[in-house]
Amino acid sequence: MDGLDLLKQHWNGDNNFPKIERNELQAMLHRSSSSIVKWIFIICCLEFALWLAISSMVPSEKQHFLVFQIIDVVYNVIFYAIIFYFIFQFYSLLVRIKTTNSTKKLMESILAVRKNAHRYIQFNLLAAYVAFGLALIQLIIEESLNRESWGEILFYALALAIIFTLFALLFIKIIKLYFRVLYGFLLKKLNKNYDELTRLEEDAN
Repeated sequence: MDGLDLLKQHWNGDNNFPKIERNELQAMLHRSSSSIVKWIFIICCLEFALWLAISSMVPSEKQHFLVFQIIDVVYNVIFYAIIFYFIFQFYSLLVRIKTTNSTKKLMESILAVRKNAHRYIQFNLLAAYVAFGLALIQLIIEESLNRESWGEILFYALALAIIFTLFALLFIKIIKLYFRVLYGFLLKKLNKNYDELTRLEEDAN
């Protein structure tokens, strides 16, 4: 439990604890919310840089079909463009939270951050499914060209599909765990701030 949580706990029910002004608690919640969103923004930037680094360091295999080359380029352009859009949205919300003096606007910004974060997580998971699906299709087609009989083609296609699917599910499960632990922790703290701001607004009215 951090200092802000202790203050909120005592504010809610400890009569022996020195009371702080409502405006002071709002200011603390404001700073806390701004700090959380800043960390979400930083983490998104680091993830973006990590994917760029991996893409540049891992040598890409030469594609046998022009269509696969085009699909890879289109996928990467769309993926990085959308990730950059989410980063820009987090930055805009961070600036809005830092500059607002209105509790109502702060609460609206917190809701927008939560919505944007959930969409960001869903997009990353969807992008992972699409990437594995495209890679599997490409691998099956290329392997099929080296087989002579339909029975052999079907056997290798089924074997590749099973192995590749198991690996993909394991990898995506790890990604889900990462998002659940890291973003779940930050969003949980942000939700607590939102609930406390809501309570303060209700008490004021």
